[in-house]
Amino acid sequence: MRTRLLHRNHAGRSSHTTRCLALGLCLTAGLALSACGPAHKGQLTVEPVRASAGSSDDSSQTPSAKPSPSTSATPSASTTPSASAWTMPSVTITNERTDIWQQDDNILSLPLETSFLINRGYLFNDRTCQGILRYQSSQDTYSSRSTSGDDAASSSKVQEQSAKYPAYTVTSGPTVVDVMPDDSGTLAGYEVTYTGTITFASGNNEEVSGYRFFRQVGEQGATLDVILQCSPQGLPSLQTWHDILSGTRVSGLDAGAMA
Repeated sequence: MRTRLLHRNHAGRSSHTTRCLALGLCLTAGLALSACGPAHKGQLTVEPVRASAGSSDDSSQTPSAKPSPSTSATPSASTTPSASAWTMPSVTITNERTDIWQQDDNILSLPLETSFLINRGYLFNDRTCQGILRYQSSQDTYSSRSTSGDDAASSSKVQEQSAKYPAYTVTSGPTVVDVMPDDSGTLAGYEVTYTGTITFASGNNEEVSGYRFFRQVGEQGATLDVILQCSPQGLPSLQTWHDILSGTRVSGLDAGAMA
């Protein structure tokens, strides 16, 4: 099945000539999406991600010498969060704004719906834009939360450039946006507006514009990344983008404030 994307209007014609984007949504920091070559006809390739293993403690440590009777052995405080304390959250994500964009996994070569990874494709209602939603939970994110912090990590990762973009520029942001519903309120995160160049399945480069949202929830070992990519003339308003985010309900998380 072939997905039609990024329509162009031509005077005097009622039909649209469509061109399929080979999306360069290659998200870094454990969220990499590698764009397909021409053989995939604009689909996105997603490398499967395995859930992190359990505790990484080494059971083969060499016993240390016993302290002398006059010495009091005092355990030192550990600054590294215990990996064994992490419990994978059970998360579901639903789209409550199907009047704006609709799930269409045909733009992905490997859609995923697992307990630790959700990867979905979306089409904007007039089919001038594509969207990708990617949720992931991992022990690595949980274990590194004390060194990065949700606020700093979310602000940094929302600006990261994919290696598959010949050009990528953040034109606005990062700015905090707090509209996405979760279990006990809203899931705040950072958003940017960007422009860039992507490569079509034909090998031609063309300019795009879009929005991106990112949030790390370290206490749950979770990250959520949402991208909208459009032709420069087809970019919807910021309010429409916020309507998309506010209609994306995340169940199974109580994110709280970024820290």
